[in-house]
Amino acid sequence: MAFVESKTMGQPPYKRHKGDEMTGVVSSKALDAGSQDTPRLISSHELAQLYERHASQNLPECEEVFPWLHGYSSERERPRCAGLLAVLRSQPLCEEMVENSGLLKSSMDAHEFLLPWNTHSQDLDKIVREAAARVGFSNSDADAVCSVCRRYNVLPFLITDAAAQQLYGVGAKRRVGQSSEGWKQPGMFRRFDLQPAKFLELAEHCVVYCLDKKRHLKDCQCSELALLVTLARKCVDPDSEFTVSILQTTEVEPQLLGTQPMPLSSLQKASPSQLASSFDVASFNNWDRDLFYRERLEISKMSSASCADEESAVWCGNATDYEIYKVTGGCAQDVPQSLNPSYRSYFSTDNTIVKLPCLDYHSEDPSINDKLLFNVPHPDKPWRLFIHCSENGEFPTSTKIKQLIEQVQASSNISHTLLSFPSSGSIGLGNLNLESIKSILNVCYLIYVVAKNTDNSTLLYCSDGYTETSFLLVAHLIFMWDVPLEEVLLRLHKERQRPFFLFPVDLQVLGHLQILLRELSPLRKVPTSSFLDVDPDLFSRMFFIKPEDTCNLFQLKGPLPSRILPHLYLGSLEHAQCPDLLKKLDIKNIVSVGETMPWLLAAISRRRSHTVGEGGSFKNTKRPPLNSALSMSQVSQLASTSTNTTDDDISLFEENGFRVLHITNLDDNGQDRLLAQLEQILAFIDECRERGESVLVHCMVGVSRSATVCIAECMRRLNCDVLRAYLYVRVRRLNIIIQPNLMFMYELCKWQESRGIAQKVDWHIMCRSIAELNSNYL
Repeated sequence: MAFVESKTMGQPPYKRHKGDEMTGVVSSKALDAGSQDTPRLISSHELAQLYERHASQNLPECEEVFPWLHGYSSERERPRCAGLLAVLRSQPLCEEMVENSGLLKSSMDAHEFLLPWNTHSQDLDKIVREAAARVGFSNSDADAVCSVCRRYNVLPFLITDAAAQQLYGVGAKRRVGQSSEGWKQPGMFRRFDLQPAKFLELAEHCVVYCLDKKRHLKDCQCSELALLVTLARKCVDPDSEFTVSILQTTEVEPQLLGTQPMPLSSLQKASPSQLASSFDVASFNNWDRDLFYRERLEISKMSSASCADEESAVWCGNATDYEIYKVTGGCAQDVPQSLNPSYRSYFSTDNTIVKLPCLDYHSEDPSINDKLLFNVPHPDKPWRLFIHCSENGEFPTSTKIKQLIEQVQASSNISHTLLSFPSSGSIGLGNLNLESIKSILNVCYLIYVVAKNTDNSTLLYCSDGYTETSFLLVAHLIFMWDVPLEEVLLRLHKERQRPFFLFPVDLQVLGHLQILLRELSPLRKVPTSSFLDVDPDLFSRMFFIKPEDTCNLFQLKGPLPSRILPHLYLGSLEHAQCPDLLKKLDIKNIVSVGETMPWLLAAISRRRSHTVGEGGSFKNTKRPPLNSALSMSQVSQLASTSTNTTDDDISLFEENGFRVLHITNLDDNGQDRLLAQLEQILAFIDECRERGESVLVHCMVGVSRSATVCIAECMRRLNCDVLRAYLYVRVRRLNIIIQPNLMFMYELCKWQESRGIAQKVDWHIMCRSIAELNSNYL
C-alpha cells in the first residue's frame, strides 16, 4: 500500500473525482442527496486504473501519519493523502460457490472496519437516524442504512470514531483517547485491528463490489453498503472529499483478483492421500487473506518430523505429520537427501513456505503441490508406536505399558499403537506421585524396547510439533543418553537441531527426575525385565538433590533463545545475561537493542569502546555516562532522555569474549524509531555471518525491538516482503508471540520500499492479518 502521490508516475495525474469528472463514479455528495439518486457504476477497466494509481504511490514518512495511526479519531485535522483506494466486499458468493473465493485484491468486509452492534442493548433505528440527520442524509437513505446495518450486525460508525466509541463501544463512556496524548494509553500503539478503519478514513476512493452473477444488480447489497460507508466516513470526517463507486460487472481483469471465484467442487480431492485441493492452492496464493492458514502451514514445515536421536529410535513431529503418514499408509516417498527429515533443521531457509512463489494447481498430479506445501514424512524406520501429547492427555497406565513391552519382547513386532500423554507444562511437582513417575519412566523404556527389538520406531507428536511433546522428548533423551538435563537441551538444539520449548515447571520436574532416568538408563545396565520399577529410597532422595544448573537454565523462560536463521538468534535480556549459556551455543556476538546487560555496564563506564574507522561500518559514537552501580531502572531512564535515536546511540564493544553492538535511546513506546540504526545493525550482523559466527539479537523480552531487527534480516536473506518475513520469525520464536509495534512495522515497510521491493500486501491488509492472527491466541 502507498499513501502519497508519486512524483514519477508514468501517466498524467487523475483529476479530483467529483461525480461528473469520471464516468462510473459517484461522489459522497451524490450519494447523500437522496434515494432518488442511484449510485453510478464503475467498469472493470476503470477499477484497474484506480488500482494502478494506488499501487504507484509511495508511503509517507512516519511523522506524517504517526501518532495519528495509533489511536481513535475525532474531527481534528488528519493526514491528507491522494490516490488511496479502499475496496469493500458487500457479500460473499452464492451457495454454489466457495464463500471465501471471489475476492478482489486488498478487499475488506464490513465487520473489519465498522463498530459492532449490540442487538440486546442498542436501539439501531434511533442511532442510525441521529447519525444520518447530523450529516444531512434523507429519510429514505437512513432506512437503507438501517437495513444494511441489521444485515451486517454493525453500527454506522468506523471503529476508529472516538465519539462513537464513547457512546456505543464495548465499555461505553470510557475514555478512548481523544486528547493529543490519547494514543499513549497502554496497547494503543499495537492496535493493528484499527488500521483497516484508519485506512478508510484516509482513502480518496472507495469501490464496493460483489462477484455474484446471480444476484448482482438485483438484490445485492452494494448500494446500501456504499451509503453506510459514506455515512460512517462523514461522521468522523465531514469535510473531506470522498468518492464512492460500485463495480458494475462480475467479470474483472485477472490481475485484480486475490482469489478467483471457485465452485464448491474445488474443495474436493481426487484421493484420500491428496493433501491440497485446488481451492487450498488458490488460497495460499492470496496473501491478503487468512494468515492463520499460512501460519499452520509454516509451523508444519518448521516442526516437521525429524529424528531426535542417533539410533532413529524416536522421532518428533506435529499433528500434520501424523495425519499425512496415516493417509499415505507410511509409503516411502522420493525425498531429496537435502530435505530428508533426518537432516532437516527447523531454522533452515529451505524449509519454509515463505519462499514459495504462486503455485499452479496440477490436477493431473496433485502431489506436486503437496510436496511443496507440506513435508511428507520419510522415516528411516517405519513408525508403529505413536504417542500423542496434548493438554487433555493422561498418563498411560502401568498395566497398559507393561502389556505392550511384553508383546514387543515376545514377538519382536508391534502393530500400529497410539498412546496419549500429558503435555509439557502440565506436570508439576505437586501432582507428581510414584505412579506417574513410573509411567514416565516406562514410556521411555517402551520407546527403547520398540527400537531394540523391532525394525520400527516411535513418533512423538502434538499440534505444533514441539510445545506439548518437549517434556517427554527430553525425558526420553536423558534416559537414552545418560547425560544431564542441561547437556540434553544443548545437544537437542545444536546436534539434532530440533525445536523444543520447556516451561519453568518442566525444568523443575526434569531437574529432579533426571536422577532416576539416568540411574536406570540402558547405558548403565541393559534392562531385561518387562517393567522398570522405582526404588522407594531413590524416589524420596531425588527430590532433595539440587539439580546442577551452570547456565542458569532454571531462571529462563524458554529456556534457550530462538534460532531464526543459521547465524541469527532472537532472545530476551535474560538470555543476554547468561554469557555461559551463549558460549555453549557458540554465540560470540550480541546486538542489544535498547537494553543494557548488567555485565556490560562496567565496560560502558570505562568507555572501552572499539570504534570502527572510516573503512568500517560504525561511526565514532558517544556513550551514556553509565557505571556499574546503576540499576536497570536508572539505565532505562537514562536511555529514554532522548526521543530521537541518532548515530550517537550505537556503539561497538568487546567484553567478556563477546562483540556487543549496543543501541541506546530506543524504547518500545510507539514513538522511538529503529530505521536510522537498522542499516548499521544489519551490517554488523552481516559481518558476523561472514566470519562464520552466530549473533544474538535481544531487547527486554525479545518480541518487539529485537524481533523487528530479525524480520529485517530475514527480508534480506529470504528475499521476501515484510509480511512473509514476519511470519517466518513469528513461527521460529516458538512459544512466544512476537509483537513489533505499529511504528516498527511501518518502518519495515518504508525500508522495503527503499530497497525497491514492491509492497504486495497493503499496509492496512497486513495489519488486519496480524490482528486476526493474534486474536486466535487471546
